[in-house]
Amino acid sequence: MTMRRLALTQLKQWTTSTERYPLLIRGARQVGKTWLLREHGKDYAHFVEINLEADPEYIPLFKSYFGKPEQLVRAIELLSGKKIEVGTTLLFIDEIQQCKEALLSLRYFKEKLPKLHVAAAGSLLEFTFSDLSFPVGRIEFMHLFPMNFQEYLLAQDRQDLVNAISSADITRPLPQPVHELLLEEVATYSLLGGLPDVLKTYTETQDLQQCQSKQQILAATYREDFHKYASKTNIEYLRILFQGIPRLLGQKFKYSQIDESIRSRDLSAALNLLERAGLAYKAHHSSSNGLPLDAQINHKKFKVFFIDIGLCQRVLGLNLAELYTQRQKLLANRGALAEQFVAQELLSYTAVNQNPSLFYWQREQPSAKAEVDLVTERCSEVLPIEIKSGHGGSLKSMRLFLQEKSIHAPRGLKISSLPFSSMENIDHWPFYALQKIEPT
Repeated sequence: MTMRRLALTQLKQWTTSTERYPLLIRGARQVGKTWLLREHGKDYAHFVEINLEADPEYIPLFKSYFGKPEQLVRAIELLSGKKIEVGTTLLFIDEIQQCKEALLSLRYFKEKLPKLHVAAAGSLLEFTFSDLSFPVGRIEFMHLFPMNFQEYLLAQDRQDLVNAISSADITRPLPQPVHELLLEEVATYSLLGGLPDVLKTYTETQDLQQCQSKQQILAATYREDFHKYASKTNIEYLRILFQGIPRLLGQKFKYSQIDESIRSRDLSAALNLLERAGLAYKAHHSSSNGLPLDAQINHKKFKVFFIDIGLCQRVLGLNLAELYTQRQKLLANRGALAEQFVAQELLSYTAVNQNPSLFYWQREQPSAKAEVDLVTERCSEVLPIEIKSGHGGSLKSMRLFLQEKSIHAPRGLKISSLPFSSMENIDHWPFYALQKIEPT
């Protein structure tokens, strides 16, 4: 498979920026951070990669020359035997969480050696941050997620389909056979997910059993990591949550639905750990009375989504080959999975230097209950999103939301398996069109 990550375009912009800062790639394990920077390194005359986990002999250099980037670079040159030239070299520091001095040193590259291109990545960085006063404003962040549907199509060498989606809209819907083909591809992606190792296996072999085995290995890898950021007591809570979250997608999250015998505060602490590890994401209730949405959240009301839609199937113990034969009805019959798909797509388009975030809206008044599945920002406006797994479904909650918040939310968006269309102030998009919601 020839992976084509959209983040490579962002990296090219970073390279040519006159206001470039050292770059730190953040994201869960196994989403392709190392591959991304190695691929980007091909654009440079010279690429120097040091891995602080595999090659710990570099760690003393960051401690000895802390705050002295020019001396640090010379020492790295001597140890690696590779020349580092300002302007023509990308210096990539992988597994940077192994050395806090390395992480903190990024600020000094901007201050004292600003023309050198420096990028870093690591696993479980959020836990390293908790112990540091990190130099916000002196480095750039990029969040990397599992490959989204557009990247899945590119991996299948279907740039033509990506282009067709880009040019389609409510005035120019795609031909029905193409529409149905894309819905089938969405269903296939929903089974496989976006973790690069799984998609690579599928593209090269088309063997669903091998894909399922790869998913099993990745799920086990995430579980094995629990001991790196949790106490022995919390590890069991992490395991219970990791298994339970895929059952509760799209629902207002209640800890009692995970295990009513465990105290909520214990599960809450464990859920926060999973979120910081990038294995789960909360969608908080926001009153959505304008922007920013995160200034209006209720921390006690939230939904939880999983790292990857394909991994959901594996954690639930579902058989990939059996699901594949029914894939055309997959999202139509499983509304929670449809919501996971949309949430995962929205996260994948998180802008550089923005924290990934999801929101929804809910009213719980006995005589006027209402809920909008997800709420996001688009073109400096509030955009409510309703997700309908089938063809039908009332939009009563959406209309109520738009009526109450018309100043900040002039239009709504319905995502379903139906073609592009529009009715009054609500646009209707098919599942495959979420690439069009990319921040503008």
